[in-house]
Amino acid sequence: MWLLTCTDYFGRKIWQWQDEAQRIRYAISRIEGTEVAPFALTYWRPMTGELGFIRQAGYEFWHVSAEQAVRCLVPSHGAKTSLTQMGCVKYHGDIA
Repeated sequence: MWLLTCTDYFGRKIWQWQDEAQRIRYAISRIEGTEVAPFALTYWRPMTGELGFIRQAGYEFWHVSAEQAVRCLVPSHGAKTSLTQMGCVKYHGDIA
């Protein structure tokens, strides 16, 4: 949902930022939660080259950041299937 919201917001306020890197910085600043915070840091550092990190070419483009976010944050089909299977397992014996 975060990606859809950001993409929609950027489309409606296209004049607000000079380049895509500024949009990405804004979007990353809007990430909340302990589950997604590591993605924000691991993307921010190579995008900016700050704190001694090597700057990665292409990280300043929105489509690249969106692809990385999906790869890091969206569970794969296998993970979803495994989680569903785990939820179906029930113990039918005596614990004692």
